[in-house]
Amino acid sequence: MGFQKLFEVLADLDIKTIIGVLIWGNLALAFLTLQFYLYHGSDHKKDLILRFGVAKITQAAAWVLLFLRGNISDLFSICFGNILLFVSFYLDSLIILKMNKEIKTAWFRLQDVLLALSVILFALLELLLGMANIRVAMASLGVFFVLVVPNILSIANKQSSKFERFIGFVSVFFLILLLLRAIYSLFDKNVNLFTGNLLQSGTFLLLVLLMFVNGTGFLLVMYERSYELLKASSNLDPLTKIYNRRYFMGKAEAYYERALRDEKSLSLLFIDIDFFKKANDTYGHLFGDEVLKVVAKVISENVRPLDLCCRYGGEEFLILLHDASREQAVSAGNRIREKIEDLTFEENPEYKCTVSVGIYSGIPDNEKSAQFYIDYADQALYMAKESGRNCVVSI
Repeated sequence: MGFQKLFEVLADLDIKTIIGVLIWGNLALAFLTLQFYLYHGSDHKKDLILRFGVAKITQAAAWVLLFLRGNISDLFSICFGNILLFVSFYLDSLIILKMNKEIKTAWFRLQDVLLALSVILFALLELLLGMANIRVAMASLGVFFVLVVPNILSIANKQSSKFERFIGFVSVFFLILLLLRAIYSLFDKNVNLFTGNLLQSGTFLLLVLLMFVNGTGFLLVMYERSYELLKASSNLDPLTKIYNRRYFMGKAEAYYERALRDEKSLSLLFIDIDFFKKANDTYGHLFGDEVLKVVAKVISENVRPLDLCCRYGGEEFLILLHDASREQAVSAGNRIREKIEDLTFEENPEYKCTVSVGIYSGIPDNEKSAQFYIDYADQALYMAKESGRNCVVSI
């Protein structure tokens, strides 16, 4: 009896009141989002925050027009109201796509097509038939088709966080209920926007839930990503944008333990820019910074994704090659040395940049450590400098 009473209460809910909740809820979310946009210190994805706020304002305006059904012209209430609703959810769909990483442009084009079809079909059926149940069905189907693809992609995307997938699942559950509402409306001519029944009430209540889940979820995801970006930035050298010494040393020990366990060879390359102080004194520190950035770029582009590289300090760089023999390390060192030697700088074309490279390779054992490899690579680097620089020495 308890469940039966609950279903009866749900079926008797006033739809117009729920629409009022949607109006104020979207306005509140828009206000919070736009405030977050104004005070958000980072420039990371600020355009998405602004777009989300605009989408919520658009949706609130759509619900206002639908709320006023019967009190204002049907052209504004029915046509403009539903079209604005399609546009607001379309804006939401673009935000979901933009938040997903590596989403192809074709998916955005598909959303454009789905929005256009939803608007055109709704307008045609309203013009030709003007039936309330068909209107409800088409409005439900329009929102369903605009939102379903981005949310499925968000769930399927391996780079989405668990929290993002949760929001995607909530949205898909709502869309399934919306699809059922569309099907039911097609077969019941008595259905209109304000009809009170269990499916109608359930759909609108879930829409309220979706509004708050998506709104707070969006802000939390943006905060989460800003935190991840800040965390990642703390591991990078601010000038060269490759790993800094602190992060490298922590990871190097983990790499050493792994190589020790798997009995795999490990190679450390110590790289130093030749006569860098002279370049600074001759061309200035700004040019010296440019040299450091370009050299770091060459180094990072010529190691494998599973290897490590960092700016160790000043003009010195370190590379850790996982599962690499002495011969492979020497080959990698020479490749990097030659690419740097071939560099030209438009600002000072007469400047020739060269590097010296010291290498230590071997299979780890319990008597040594990552620091031991670095120290010996440093000794090899000293030998390379003593040998005339612009060369690779392995010990």
